[in-house]
Amino acid sequence: MNYQEFERAKETFPLRAYEKEFKELEAIRRSFVRQFSLRKLEDMTINQFVEGKGSTDSFCYILERKLDGLGRIRGRWANKFGVWYSSETEKYEFKPKYGKNHKEAFYNLKHNIIQLIKDAERGDIKALISNPIDSWIKGKILSTYFPNRYLNIFSGEHLNHFLRFFDLDTRELMRSDAILKREALLKFKDSDPDMKEWSINMFAVFLYRHYPKRPLKESDVAVKSKNKDYVFPTVDSIEWVTTRRIDSKKSHDAHSHTKSAKGKSPDYEKDAKNHKALGDRGEYIVYCAEIKRIEKELGVDRETAEKYIDWKSRKGDDACGYDIQSVNADKSARYIEVKATQMAVGNTVFYYTENELQQANTLGDNYCIYIVYDILTPNPKIWNMGNPFKNSLLELQPIKYRVQVKTTKKL
Repeated sequence: MNYQEFERAKETFPLRAYEKEFKELEAIRRSFVRQFSLRKLEDMTINQFVEGKGSTDSFCYILERKLDGLGRIRGRWANKFGVWYSSETEKYEFKPKYGKNHKEAFYNLKHNIIQLIKDAERGDIKALISNPIDSWIKGKILSTYFPNRYLNIFSGEHLNHFLRFFDLDTRELMRSDAILKREALLKFKDSDPDMKEWSINMFAVFLYRHYPKRPLKESDVAVKSKNKDYVFPTVDSIEWVTTRRIDSKKSHDAHSHTKSAKGKSPDYEKDAKNHKALGDRGEYIVYCAEIKRIEKELGVDRETAEKYIDWKSRKGDDACGYDIQSVNADKSARYIEVKATQMAVGNTVFYYTENELQQANTLGDNYCIYIVYDILTPNPKIWNMGNPFKNSLLELQPIKYRVQVKTTKKL
């Protein structure tokens, strides 16, 4: 952490500019806590709880939408709440961990919410950690009912980002529960003579909007490549696709990459550097897709899924020869090299280093290449082509290595 920058950031932080916004949100928060007090939670019905039935006055609707300014949990699937109403199936849905049917699930979930609030009043951290409510929802409930005690930052990625920035990222803490990470950030806040006088919500706003600010996401980044600006749209969906490799010797490709249209040899090295930022976006898309895949395959929540993923290249760890380490459905290691393209699904050209090739040969079946197509669209697609260097049908040219993959749609 740069302490001079940190001190300047505190000095220039416009505390009063947020007072009106906080005042309005605090009124909504107080009303919510009265509406869903411990006593009233005991009598809460499933319709008073769920989203999806059109009510703007339900527990979940207010927590997620009306109180969005006190910590964001929007943008994640409705199942994060544990019990919800599906407009598609026109029935109540639930996570099996809460019960065998929606009535049993809601009864148990409501008990967990009540117990969470009681444990929070006592400051029983171990009990809070063991409570089975989704981590993001748990954090939002805690900070809503106890805004002067619990931090309103819920994303595991964001918590890790802030911990790293302030040099709090011990190995033990980075592997711990989100509640302990929030506790560490609050301890850091209260150890500072200026910030200890701030409200917890003001501290969160400082981190997100002023210093160091949240980690960049895909919609924030504009990438320059050969004087062209790429403005990445927000990703709406990520689709997994399947193609079939075909032998390049049996396919006549009209595009020769030996010479350019003007007769000049292309500078592969320069082109690769110019497209690094596109590769970074591809890795982000794969990171998000892997979280969703692990949540589904292992039946875990987002925070747990994130613990299974190690984004190596983001840490500057290029020597390992792959970008992301993840896990398979049986929890064995999956080593992912990400290659991204602006093109639609089809024939692909990408660059490959000697180190990456060596790792592909060493790691065998645990190694795979993900190709991310349509990288500049809101709907990118990912093809897991496995380890293509086993019985390879790839065309390699030793630049670094320039890899040409020829495909046809799988029937």
